Amino acid sequence: MKKILGFFLMLTVLLGLVACGDGGEETPVPTDTPTASISGVAQVTLNAGDTFDPLEGVTATDSVTGNITSSITVEGVANLNLSTAGNYTLTYKVIGSDGKEVTVTRLIVVLTASGCGVHQELVNGVCVDLPATVIRIMHGAPYEVDPFDANYSGTEQQAKQERHNEIEELYNVDIQYLPYPANAPWGPDRVNAIIQSSISGDHLAEIYWSVSDWIQQLVLGEAIVSVDQYMSTIGENIDPSYQEIGSYRDSVYGFEVGKLTVDAGLYYNADLVASLGVDNPTELFLDGQWTWSTFETWATAVQTALNSLGPDRYALGGMPSYYAENMVPLNGGSLINKNTGRVAFAQNPALATYDFLNSLYVKGLFEPTPQYDAGSPTWMAGQVAMHPGQLWFVTADNRWGGLPFELGFVPYPKSDTYTGDYISPISGVALYHIASGMTPEKEELVFTVWNELQLWKTDQQYADEFELTLMTKFDQESYVEAYLEVYDKIYLDLINAVGIGAYGENGWRRNINLGIREGTSRTLMDQIKPIYDAALEDYLGN
Repeated sequence: MKKILGFFLMLTVLLGLVACGDGGEETPVPTDTPTASISGVAQVTLNAGDTFDPLEGVTATDSVTGNITSSITVEGVANLNLSTAGNYTLTYKVIGSDGKEVTVTRLIVVLTASGCGVHQELVNGVCVDLPATVIRIMHGAPYEVDPFDANYSGTEQQAKQERHNEIEELYNVDIQYLPYPANAPWGPDRVNAIIQSSISGDHLAEIYWSVSDWIQQLVLGEAIVSVDQYMSTIGENIDPSYQEIGSYRDSVYGFEVGKLTVDAGLYYNADLVASLGVDNPTELFLDGQWTWSTFETWATAVQTALNSLGPDRYALGGMPSYYAENMVPLNGGSLINKNTGRVAFAQNPALATYDFLNSLYVKGLFEPTPQYDAGSPTWMAGQVAMHPGQLWFVTADNRWGGLPFELGFVPYPKSDTYTGDYISPISGVALYHIASGMTPEKEELVFTVWNELQLWKTDQQYADEFELTLMTKFDQESYVEAYLEVYDKIYLDLINAVGIGAYGENGWRRNINLGIREGTSRTLMDQIKPIYDAALEDYLGN
């Protein structure tokens, strides 16, 4: 809280200084430029057997304190073998008086005995470049990850372009970002296309971007490989949370950069809620009052106020299954908790949650014709007060980026009897996978290249970056504060990962939506539980 208040206070002061200039010189606005800088780290080319001092000619200067060369640290020296031809990278780091760390990479090229680079061969007395190894990274939206895409929507574009070029030169690779073909837009179609390309021996790519729920199918289809052997060396930067979500039968198949965070929550039409004169949900949460009974009282008050405005207006929107999935853990239960290895969606904590949601439905608090994801036209038109969603929905053009009202955020409510910490289930997390069918040497190269392309950061840097992301998505400080109270409270739920279609006849999501509306949750959960028990046993390999 103090950190957020400090940020907004600083921003307010800075804006005030700019606006209240005395009419003379413009008041300079502070920048984020680090005070420290490193120079003298240009590429070096050596012959095998040469000597080399990594710090010779390298200096560091701080704009406040002056020469700080003695504070430079160099990483990668242990891997630099001057007797063996190859391309090596050194990383130089120094911390300035402002506390910011400056990092610069340097390429060291050790030539072969013939005087050629490691990625060259001598032909008729001339060093000729060897053909680059093509590494294709297939993604659902390449513009999000390809820093050279004209429509790149990611961050740190220049740094990622520089890293891309460095890695291509270092490993003699040609990195290509490709979209999935038209016959593999998403879900089963994408999984099938990946598996079929593996069967035919003509993989669509060397690296696939997909989601954790599909790992089982891709592994059983022999389309992707385990990366266990790299986790303690090349992949040691990968956070344990991603190793867990990317695992299947105790082997890691999926990986990603960063740290996993809570993605699900309740979003509300802040303009509408304010106009109704009811309590603000976010403030209720921050005051420690956001329990099921408070939630019911709030939703009832909202519905009463909406009824006075006209028909087809509702307190709660979206599918009941989303509420159930995220509220069962806040009643001490789970659906299929990987840690316990049990199907728990028919146990008492879950059943009590369904009954509570049914009581809200019977009271007419839910819209009668909800839709998934972006929501119904009624929600989009501003006639529904609250809707479940994910953080990325807030600014996405195909979700809520164009909504004509302010979106407020509040976590899901806890049951009145639950005394544990807030916890949120995660599933369907976007991950990368290594395609099968490559030689061990190429497979290691492909994983190494992916790993080296990433701009790895410390846990604190990831946390700070996430906080800044929240500030770009929400209009009010209180929404950011509420999100930060729960953002890392996650656990892995396998409800969508065991191979049963969520919306099929026996799918939990389809059946619980029906059960909550009709009050038949207990019967329906008992009917499908044996099917999930068998699927879980198979998934776990028991």
